[in-house]
Amino acid sequence: MIAAAAAIASCGGGASVPNVAVVVPDGVLRELGEPCAGGEPYLYAHATAAFRIEDARGKTVLRGELPEGKAIPALNHDPGVPRVPTFCRFELHADLATGAKYRLALEQGDPVALALKDGKATAVIG
Repeated sequence: MIAAAAAIASCGGGASVPNVAVVVPDGVLRELGEPCAGGEPYLYAHATAAFRIEDARGKTVLRGELPEGKAIPALNHDPGVPRVPTFCRFELHADLATGAKYRLALEQGDPVALALKDGKATAVIG
């Protein structure tokens, strides 16, 4: 079973570590931890792709380029093979106010709400 919630829950917090996870649920076969970019149909989610984070009024609070992604498991269990179905996770640093609503926008695709919990935010593309 695909475990999107588990895949996105391991992002760090605080000023010196990433606190926003952008997850691309593409299911591509990769080795865990290897560098990645979004697979079909999310080819627009890749390192250097422009992004922006907007507040509830649509004001841009952060703009930049996605860093290199890292392959994370898409399954709840280890199938015992080197290449497994994965999601691609990009980690960002953003100063977001607790309790506020934000959304992430890439150059393509619809903007995605950021789910905030315990000082960490997650956006699942698609």
